[in-house]
Amino acid sequence: MSKKYEDLHELDSYQLENEDQDLRGSTLYSTDGTRIGTVRRMLVDPDRDHVAGLVLDDDRFVPVSEIEIRDGDAYIDPVEAVGFNDTRARKHNVSRSHVTVRRRTP
Repeated sequence: MSKKYEDLHELDSYQLENEDQDLRGSTLYSTDGTRIGTVRRMLVDPDRDHVAGLVLDDDRFVPVSEIEIRDGDAYIDPVEAVGFNDTRARKHNVSRSHVTVRRRTP
């Protein structure tokens, strides 16, 4: 059974709980400094109310559980960076965990 993720941009009823976690337009780097790509979309798992993955400019999917946020950019361990799905020594500010979204109040 595959999950149905929805683009955060298209969900008017959701917003990030922490705006500092909005990675759209940010660069994804490996922790050794190699540039991997630019985050174009954030995909939400509406059943769990959290961002489940990022879609890069070359359409690769990166699970949010594999990244950390540091100074406005996303970082991933070099070993993990080679294993993305192609669909077409670290100190960090935000720990690896769920990027939570909440429903907007009317």
